[in-house]
Amino acid sequence: MSTPALTNANQDQASAVLIKIPPPQNILIFYNPISSAGNTEQTAKQLEAALHAHGKNVQVHPSEKKMKGYKLMRSAITACDLVVIVGGDGTVRKLLNIIDKTGTPVYVIPGGNESLFARTYNMSADSDDLLQAITDSNCLQQYYGLISGSDIRGKKPFFNMASMGLDSLTVKNIGKRKGPLNDAIYVWHGLKALCSLYHPVVSISIDGETVVDRKSGYIIIANSQAYAKNLQLVPCASPSKHELTAGFLPGAKHQHELIKAMRILQHKPANLPMQYFSGKTISCTVHEKAYPLQVDGDYFRDRDIAADSTINFSISPNAIRVLIPPEYRKNLKVL
Repeated sequence: MSTPALTNANQDQASAVLIKIPPPQNILIFYNPISSAGNTEQTAKQLEAALHAHGKNVQVHPSEKKMKGYKLMRSAITACDLVVIVGGDGTVRKLLNIIDKTGTPVYVIPGGNESLFARTYNMSADSDDLLQAITDSNCLQQYYGLISGSDIRGKKPFFNMASMGLDSLTVKNIGKRKGPLNDAIYVWHGLKALCSLYHPVVSISIDGETVVDRKSGYIIIANSQAYAKNLQLVPCASPSKHELTAGFLPGAKHQHELIKAMRILQHKPANLPMQYFSGKTISCTVHEKAYPLQVDGDYFRDRDIAADSTINFSISPNAIRVLIPPEYRKNLKVL
């Protein structure tokens, strides 16, 4: 029996699991110094002052460059009631495993070029919004993705998506650039990637069943529908679901990227003729030549996925707790 592709007619979102927690008192703030044109430290200090004024105990630390740096802080994260991240999706990704293991709720202040995580839950940099979220103390149970493979040590977490196409070629071009990033840098490197655009030849399996067999196209493995200013390349994906969704655009061409660019400027969904498949495990084999993988806005492991190798995407067995703003709670369908 073949795995059906999802269509707009069956893209229903799963109901979220809402958890009530005691109002957090001990709060740990991490800020990424190179996110948001380097303004995150100032934002973190402003939040610290606002939280102190309301009787909260607060510690502020710059983010770690490596995931292992957070492991050394596990006891501090365990001891706090809430982790607040001032940064982008890359900073969130590095903390996923440890906040899963410690059970510590997380709240994100948008501080990256996209900040898809924060945008998913309508989180803002307003200290009053954070204080109200702390007062209401409503958390969502949310799942995240894991990446593994024969030459990958362990399982690498991600929250939003991983993809191969113009976006992964763009972040590869940006590479190990030091210092704050801005939209102009992404546009410049995106244009360079567009001039030399080619797509990977891949085979995709969902829960062990092949759904794409050696075809060229754009691929995205999504855990969330958030993408590039409401582009919604995978509108059926949701972190409330205990599964991942693969979107595939066979025979992707330059014209599709131009459509995406126009829709981004209009803040509208892309509405591209993509095929969708969902499951708990998604395997992707890259054929013919190596290709870069983009994960939550970063060049995965700073090297391309080798030709004829397979990478595996799976949903996390456990969920993290995301502290949500009251405005987001109002329109939420919960169990």
